[in-house]
Amino acid sequence: MKDFLEKRLGIEIMLEDINFEDRLPLLYISLYTFKLVQTYGAEWIIIIPKEQVHLSKLRKQHKQIEKILNLHCAFYLRAGNLYSINTMISEGIPFFIENREIYLPFLGILLQANSEREIKPIQRLSYLCQKLILTAIYEDWNEINVSKTAEKLEITKMSASRCFDEIEFLEMPILGLKGRSRVINIPEDKKALWEDLKNFMRTPVISTFYFADDLQLPIKGGMSALAEYSNIEDNAYPSYIVAKKDMNRLGIKNRPISGKIDMPGSMVQELGYMLFYKAGNIMDPLSLQLSLSEEEKEDYRIGKAVKEMLEEYVW
Repeated sequence: MKDFLEKRLGIEIMLEDINFEDRLPLLYISLYTFKLVQTYGAEWIIIIPKEQVHLSKLRKQHKQIEKILNLHCAFYLRAGNLYSINTMISEGIPFFIENREIYLPFLGILLQANSEREIKPIQRLSYLCQKLILTAIYEDWNEINVSKTAEKLEITKMSASRCFDEIEFLEMPILGLKGRSRVINIPEDKKALWEDLKNFMRTPVISTFYFADDLQLPIKGGMSALAEYSNIEDNAYPSYIVAKKDMNRLGIKNRPISGKIDMPGSMVQELGYMLFYKAGNIMDPLSLQLSLSEEEKEDYRIGKAVKEMLEEYVW
């Protein structure tokens, strides 16, 4: 932090930890740590979030903290996308992102943006982007740019770029820079990474269908897939997965469909994407975890089997 600021400001600075427990509400003490900076003959405060704080809270709390301390304050952020950066600039909220951006208007320092691209806000991750992320995890991507991503997933560069935009907007910790190009980097600790990412993910299951007979489809999903990956027993009927785009081609929806009867012949889950994992005829492990119903997630046996599967095949 000190080296970065000195390099960008072009002067030596004094930086030290400071405790404001006697001046700030406990809420702010629980959310942030603080550093006192002395530079340009002036003092100002760096506010460091302990965890990710939503932009709406940063806005409000910045004003309140400055008012209480009667000092200029700037946020230190570990990541940031153009949407949040532009919002903070337009509202005059000082901040810096180490090794990337700096905006300290009270020192006359202008933002040095590394990109002019505008990132559109998204409500949730697209299926294609989710497939990209899971593929990157399985294949240990390192410095994979948009062009290489397009080749690997056999999609257009425009589609790959949109996925990178989604990752950037959600500030996922897998996006880096190589020169001026955005790249995907997967850290060694995949288990810790998944803890950071899984809340952004969505179930790949669009619809679930039950049939009186066994359709004998090529790719297993649900409990049938979990039984292949672990020691848990399968249901009395097999579970299969089919991509949405293949439902009509395979005539799935044209077959007689049963309700969830006590003993169906088979179950078919319609998915938003298909990811062909090493096993070939089994749903990939992370998508399988995401596809579980709330009832299944609460089952101790299933939870144990999922843990066993991830330890063996992913981490």
